[in-house]
Amino acid sequence: MTLYAEIILSLPLDQSFSYVVPESYQSEIKIGSRVLVPFGQRLITGFIINLRKKKLSRDIKLKEIKEILDESPVFSPSFLSFTRKLSEYYYTSWGELLQASLPPSYILKSKTEIFLSEQGKASLQGETLSRDDREFLSFLVKRSYSSLFLKRKFKIKNFSLFLSRLEKKGLIRIQGNIRKVRRRETPEAAVSQTQLEIDFSLDSHSREVSEQITRKIKEDIFSPFFLYGSSEKREAVYFYLIKKVLEKGRSVLFLVPEIALTQRLMEQFEKKLGKRVALLHSRLSEKKREREWQKIKNGEVEVVVGARSALFSPLEHPGLIIVDEEQDESYFQQVSPSYDARKGGWLRARQEGAVLVYGSSHPSVEAFYRAKKKGYVVSLKSEPKKRKVEIIEDRQGRGVISPKILERISVQLVKKEPVLVFFNRRGYASFLFCSRCHYIPRCIHCDITLTYHKREDKLVCHYCNYSLFKVPDCPECGSRIIRERGIGIEAVEEELRRIFSQSRIVCFDAGLNRKDQEIILQKFNRRKIDILIGTQLLVHQMDLPPVSLVVILFPEKILTLSDYRASQKAFQTLNQMMKFLKDESKAEVVIQTALPHHFSIREAAFGDYLFFFRQELKFRRLMDYPPFSHMVEILFQGENLRNVARISREFRAHARKYAEDVEILGPALASVSRVRGVYRVQVILKARRKKMLDDVLRKSLKVARLRKSILVYS
Repeated sequence: MTLYAEIILSLPLDQSFSYVVPESYQSEIKIGSRVLVPFGQRLITGFIINLRKKKLSRDIKLKEIKEILDESPVFSPSFLSFTRKLSEYYYTSWGELLQASLPPSYILKSKTEIFLSEQGKASLQGETLSRDDREFLSFLVKRSYSSLFLKRKFKIKNFSLFLSRLEKKGLIRIQGNIRKVRRRETPEAAVSQTQLEIDFSLDSHSREVSEQITRKIKEDIFSPFFLYGSSEKREAVYFYLIKKVLEKGRSVLFLVPEIALTQRLMEQFEKKLGKRVALLHSRLSEKKREREWQKIKNGEVEVVVGARSALFSPLEHPGLIIVDEEQDESYFQQVSPSYDARKGGWLRARQEGAVLVYGSSHPSVEAFYRAKKKGYVVSLKSEPKKRKVEIIEDRQGRGVISPKILERISVQLVKKEPVLVFFNRRGYASFLFCSRCHYIPRCIHCDITLTYHKREDKLVCHYCNYSLFKVPDCPECGSRIIRERGIGIEAVEEELRRIFSQSRIVCFDAGLNRKDQEIILQKFNRRKIDILIGTQLLVHQMDLPPVSLVVILFPEKILTLSDYRASQKAFQTLNQMMKFLKDESKAEVVIQTALPHHFSIREAAFGDYLFFFRQELKFRRLMDYPPFSHMVEILFQGENLRNVARISREFRAHARKYAEDVEILGPALASVSRVRGVYRVQVILKARRKKMLDDVLRKSLKVARLRKSILVYS
């Protein structure tokens, strides 16, 4: 009897492939296992999603599976179902999501080697070869090379067809090699009893909220909650719920937006749970990630803590999924495979029959609106922290920093108190320009101006890192009158050094390596730094001690983003920066802005999220943006702009046939139309319900044979 396997490959493809299961493997093959299969000229890892006895088509000759890589499946049926739904929601590759769910060492791919054949050697002695063929074959005389290396070296158009032609003529041999495969065995899970003894303090209202959620935990059914309140009160509720879930014998998945946050949580859990906690995030070494993944898979842990990628941890039947700091955009992965871990948490909790808890003190507008509308907001009645805040209107007409702020800093320095200054723009100047011919240096690979970094005296592209040294003369007209426009964090640092020349002033930005960043944070903790200036990168550092004065310069820069969520991002960024203020009466935040009356800045300063929420909803409703609609952005990409534009127009024309209730915007050049030599054209689809978008895209994406990113906003 012939058995056929339906297999998803670890490639950016939206289809499955059928292979024949050899008789020797038929007794041990299982759905959810990894297999090694031939694909073109190479061997690649695939995942079995179905087994059947009937062949789909008699006309297709199927290849055989080369090897089964697991004695027991790496994916459960419920996990396969969850990842399939997530891939469909975000129009991303199911195979790539499954690949992202495993440690890197679990994905085996062959290396394709190109060899010169004996016939190829003989042909080099004759005169029949074309110039390209002779040059290519001559390069292979001494040794073989990988196809990827040869493709980069020779830059031949339609390289695959070129290789196929030479192989058919017998001039080269193409061979796929793969390292020895180690079959993954699943050891028996270690069984141990550990009592959870986490200290938590709940006031009467928090206890009521906790009991309300606990009742749903006992029912073992999917139930969402949005925990709205301060981080201290949320944390107490989380620990109470975790205790109840573990008492039932189910596990917990705890997601946080930043990797830096995971370590603090791990320390809290390990004090009480010992080794019954696992940590998963992308910065773990390959060996550490595999070790943690295997512990989870073997059932050796009860709680998994991690950033967005921990969503794919192999926890069996989790009973509670927590997504803390729900408002953070770090949960949204834009690179392939694209997904949002916040929506992923919803899909996985629903699949597992688990309780889902989102938590935030200033939620994303979309999530809070849906939670209020559907009635699953639970408020912890947290009083917003009363901060002493002053907003100073300044349009940069009298220098970089307002005299009032300089006076405040001076007072702190006299008291030997450290100061934090936030300014979210790298470099010294946004760009340089010639005042004579108006020439502006731009990146040769990206459609963006080069930022001037005075420390290195370089012009740098913040997309591809292309750089060149600043020259004193304009390369276009030779003029020496080169102006700087748009201040950066280095200009702020220079100004503060000029005024407070005796103070220890340090700048913290993305130009530093990780080791230097750690050294700066240690010095600031030991009070070896008087003024620490930082971009938004500094906001995400967990080891930063609170200070008595926080200065925030021109937060309205965020409002210039071509993003309907710009006001929300400005509000959230300000809240993140202000969290480093000491909890004392004399501690103060000073905000210098050209837009002191903008509601996102004003309400962030005074901690009134609900007023901001209502105001933002008015604008979203007026413009029909989420949460009042669903949007999908298709970003077409390619090295030939004409080709990219043509395919985007064809897509739009095809989509219009099915888009009766769908608004189509574009095609248009993206806000940054070229990045790393790749042109980008966007088309945006907007509809009242996501199902309308799904119907259009399923029929229209098939005609768009081009590299593309699909981003879902809802």
